[in-house]
Amino acid sequence: MDNRPAQAIATITDASRALFRNPTVVFRPSAYWFWHAIPDAETSRRQLADFKAQGFGTILIQARIAFPRDRYMSEAFRAAYRKAIGIAGELGLKAGIYDDYNWISGHAGGRTVEGRDDLRERHLFWATTEKGGGEISNIRTPFVQSMGPDIMGWQYENGAVLWGDWAIEAALLHSADDLDSSRTAEDVTDRVALSHSDGVSCRYAFDGEVPAGRKLTVFVSARSTSSRLINYLMPAAAQRFIAVGLDPIVAALGDLVPDPLGFVFYDQPAAGFYRWDQISGNLGNSILFSDELRSHIDGATGVSFPLTLHSLLYGESETTLRLRAKFYEAYSGLMNEAFFGTLRAWAEGKGLLLSGHEILPHVGSWSLNGGFTSIDPRVAPATDFFGIDAFRHETAVDANNFIAQLAPKLGDSVARSNGRSRCAVETYASALRTRVRAAGQWELTLETMRAQAIRLYCLGARQFLWHGLYQTDGSDADTTPFVNPRFDFGPGINFEPWWPYHHLFAEETARISAFIEPATPHAPVAILYPLNTAWSEGPRHAHADHIGAWCEHLLALGCDFMLVSEDDVERAVVKDDRLSALSGLAFDAVVLPSVTVMKSRAALDRLIDLQTAGGAVWCSGAMPAVLREGPMPALGSWASTHLADRPDAVSVTALLETLPKRGPLLSTPTGEKPWQWIGREADGSWRVVLFNDGLEPTSCDLNLLTGFDCEIWRPATGEITSEAGLSSLHLLIEPQMVWCMRLLPIDGTGWRDLTISEIAWPRGPVAVLAEGWTFEAGGGGIVVPISVERGWERQGFATFSGTGVYRNRISVETAGRWLLELPRVETAAAVCLNGIEIGRHAWSPYRFDLGCLGAGSYDLAIAVSNTAANRYYAGTPYQGEKLDASGLLAAPRLIAHEADLTGTTSC
Repeated sequence: MDNRPAQAIATITDASRALFRNPTVVFRPSAYWFWHAIPDAETSRRQLADFKAQGFGTILIQARIAFPRDRYMSEAFRAAYRKAIGIAGELGLKAGIYDDYNWISGHAGGRTVEGRDDLRERHLFWATTEKGGGEISNIRTPFVQSMGPDIMGWQYENGAVLWGDWAIEAALLHSADDLDSSRTAEDVTDRVALSHSDGVSCRYAFDGEVPAGRKLTVFVSARSTSSRLINYLMPAAAQRFIAVGLDPIVAALGDLVPDPLGFVFYDQPAAGFYRWDQISGNLGNSILFSDELRSHIDGATGVSFPLTLHSLLYGESETTLRLRAKFYEAYSGLMNEAFFGTLRAWAEGKGLLLSGHEILPHVGSWSLNGGFTSIDPRVAPATDFFGIDAFRHETAVDANNFIAQLAPKLGDSVARSNGRSRCAVETYASALRTRVRAAGQWELTLETMRAQAIRLYCLGARQFLWHGLYQTDGSDADTTPFVNPRFDFGPGINFEPWWPYHHLFAEETARISAFIEPATPHAPVAILYPLNTAWSEGPRHAHADHIGAWCEHLLALGCDFMLVSEDDVERAVVKDDRLSALSGLAFDAVVLPSVTVMKSRAALDRLIDLQTAGGAVWCSGAMPAVLREGPMPALGSWASTHLADRPDAVSVTALLETLPKRGPLLSTPTGEKPWQWIGREADGSWRVVLFNDGLEPTSCDLNLLTGFDCEIWRPATGEITSEAGLSSLHLLIEPQMVWCMRLLPIDGTGWRDLTISEIAWPRGPVAVLAEGWTFEAGGGGIVVPISVERGWERQGFATFSGTGVYRNRISVETAGRWLLELPRVETAAAVCLNGIEIGRHAWSPYRFDLGCLGAGSYDLAIAVSNTAANRYYAGTPYQGEKLDASGLLAAPRLIAHEADLTGTTSC
């Protein structure tokens, strides 16, 4: 309980209510504003005013690949940038600097390396043979090449991957069978020399014969002569990036920094993920190389550079695993400090905050490396997510498509570990109907987008960052991905027909985020983020899938969790039977997901303390066997539970049954729980968010161990109502409905049970309105008869994307209060009765209270806006097998208020 005076707590609560009713820009949606050309002032003002009207709070200008690269950072670009940010400030919008051209922060549209070839990315390659000579050849970047020639042309001059400045960096003779470097390797670097090199390959020769039973591994460095990407190990590269890519913008903005422009946002800095024909061993891509790396690694490992490099590839002994972890810690630390450290120091000097996200190999997935499965994230600024976040002022992550995933949960976790909370989640859409991912999802509905936003808030997001708002919707004549803005990770939601409804989404979701803000998550379980295991074992190790399995099962069972670092565990204290972290979170159980390598004894000791005190330590898969900082002690049976295999729903259910029951208790008749978020305020009250993202109604019983008063905070309207003296609350939750409730524990007796639902009045007779409808597409003046039981795309309007109006003359035979229900709509609808708008909805349930109607006839109009898919994909390779459903797909229904018809209520 909070020890602050009751008056102070009341003041905080009043502020929370005010924030809920009118959320600030911190909680409102933000977006990249894609520029495809330099806009004039009129275009900027028109679009920014539109973004503001639709509920956005923050804008980041991003030049996309359609923008002429030679005009990026030009005087005209900077002048338009200043004008746009000035207009944004006048409108009450906030802004941040998206720090690069297109994406991959650091290159400044190629300006960073122009005239500075020394700053271009330099990599270390290797080959292992049984012969005295070998080669490095066919170096390629599948990660980039998969996105097509235009992306290659943006990242590489003339679209070709070329190399130069080849050099032998290390060479070792080692056993062909026993690959442990500490026992078998001999440094022969001075006996290997280059025999040939050109722009695409090199050959080398060994001075002598490779003995029988031995192999030769040679490490060769090369600098890409054509890449516009930088060497992230070099502070000079980050400094040059700032000089040519950030300072000119800040100088142009002048007094607009730090308000309305208050932060800089980096995006996925990473050099090319290269592979070549001779690649082998544990490491899946080349690593960045610099002269500083050699001395840095020597000092960090205490082992010669060649032997350390060999350990990255071969061997599984304790010595090798330990050496790998030490290498990657030093390598990541050098890279993080050189790039993120330089950026942070610059940002603070300009009065700006630093935010952004690194490459997230788990994007779109729960498995730690289930998103970008083709890369080895250890070579990039990645893997050490807790360490990277320490350089940010505000946490941000990346999410792909409209499914629950690890990114926001990990983002919230690293933020709390570093003394903050929650995160911004950049959300982008990859195509589902075609293998060309950049074609996007123009079939996206606001209902889908809203459901994802609510899930993100339940998983740790504070702000929804959309990718993106478009300056233009591109061309009908070009299907080239990226180059045609239309197919550059669509949709540009401001070109969706349902865009005028976006403000409804913005207001409601911002209130949900503001509602969550004052409380600390109730997360009974901590999952140890196995950093040293990830470094030592690599991304294909079982720890990645074990994390995914734990996350999915815990959430499905209604148990929230956080990821914690070893440092978090080490700094925590065991209080009673819980692990209390410095972040303010307290855990009943800690999970070790197939952890094999840990940093030191300190975190293990804390886990043993937890288990001894009555808390729980759950392990799955492999058990810890190696400590990076010393020998592993004989621990005996120190874990509460060890699951030999990946956890399943049955085993996780059984484990959760052993935990103490704390906080609100939720139960459902089927056992399948709605999406939920539970948090506790400093005064002991609880905040609960429940969301049904399914297709069927569900119910939920909500209880505390004591009685409680309940405040119902309605995010759609900002209304707050109260129910006092409850023992339980039974909720009926229809599809797409969300509840926000604040529970205040009370003492006493005489509590009551309460049942509530969204339907506030009983249903009476129903009239199905199936006949007599006409339809007008897009205000064209052509009115035709239409069926309301199948979409307009099947009735002569196959490529029409826009707003179509259904009209009918309906009869009401009995005076009373009436409701109009639209059982199936694609995708947003506004209802007018006798020319007066009754209401607007863009997600289920589509119900419109028509109020009290006398007997008689009425003109009913239903304006429905679909998605842009049928128009933008028509005649393209991205169309898919069928058209998107559009308009009304089932007959509207008039439903009477039963009490009004019987005369028991006043109409």
